[in-house]
Amino acid sequence: MTATAPGRLNSVRPEDRAIHEWYRFVLSFPPHLVQDYLDRFGIGPGMTVLDPFAGTGTTLVECKKRSIASFGIESNPMAQFASAVKLDWSVDPAALADYAAGVSAEARGNLARDGYSDWGGLPLFAAHEAGRAELRALAPAQRKLLLKDSISPLPLHKTLVLLDAITARGEVGVGKIKQDAPVVAA
Repeated sequence: MTATAPGRLNSVRPEDRAIHEWYRFVLSFPPHLVQDYLDRFGIGPGMTVLDPFAGTGTTLVECKKRSIASFGIESNPMAQFASAVKLDWSVDPAALADYAAGVSAEARGNLARDGYSDWGGLPLFAAHEAGRAELRALAPAQRKLLLKDSISPLPLHKTLVLLDAITARGEVGVGKIKQDAPVVAA
């Protein structure tokens, strides 16, 4: 049986954070609860678990970690998407890290070329003020989609530069383009 330290009963363990905390879901429950139930019920490899309300896949992930077959059903498209992402362990970590480092270097280079730094205003690391390029902004129609004053001009500029760097290198992790998908029905 897995022992949980006092005071940590209702928190996600450090070793579980990478997979369970990339997307916060209000109605989810902590992975240690599933781990405890799997232990209490003696569920292990060779057995199968059905989760009829899979949510973001906590039960399915914990089963996968223990090589237990599992199936989940979820009607909420966003929760279903989060679950599918959490269960896809086919990503090559080294290739992803290389890709991210390349995107980061390209974005930082483009910011520096335009006279900006990404050090959040720390004076020691800030780029010189003279010769800064004009800040990029959203088109008026796009700007209307944002809440008023929800993002400052400089972080928005940096985000748009980063988006360009991602786009320039091609998208990662995008599968076959779907011809149709429910949009309004959800």
